Amino acid sequence: MPNQGGLTDREAAIDAVIRFVDALDNGDSNLSESSLTENATMNLVFGNSGMQSRKIEGRKPIVGALMGKVGTALDTTHMATNIRCQVDGDEAELTSAILAQHFRLGEGQSSDSQDYFMNGNKYRCKIVRAGKLWRIESITIEPAWTLGNPAIMET
Repeated sequence: MPNQGGLTDREAAIDAVIRFVDALDNGDSNLSESSLTENATMNLVFGNSGMQSRKIEGRKPIVGALMGKVGTALDTTHMATNIRCQVDGDEAELTSAILAQHFRLGEGQSSDSQDYFMNGNKYRCKIVRAGKLWRIESITIEPAWTLGNPAIMET
């Protein structure tokens, strides 16, 4: 089945994660919504990182949490790398390392600002074909390491 933009199934599944992180960096609720199924789940497993672990269910609540805490609240850069994606029909399993840099809103471009929170996250996703787009059905986000001030995330 052809995907939007002529992408292969694997590329289209990966694009769901790219849309997910790009939406965070640009505060784009519509792009965030396009990356998730209506009944998506997001499991935040933060352990000893200084942030609260929780599970959020449903596209709207996830997008609300993402935009409210990160997308429109912070200056961020998220970089996806080491992507492994296995497609089987209309489903894909994907893992990725995400380097996430966070500054308080308006402080990211200042060379004087050294108050930041950075983490190397592990993403584990189930991605499904939903019409012309592939979308994240479930995502688990777990930091492998953190650096800086986790209070940035509570701003």
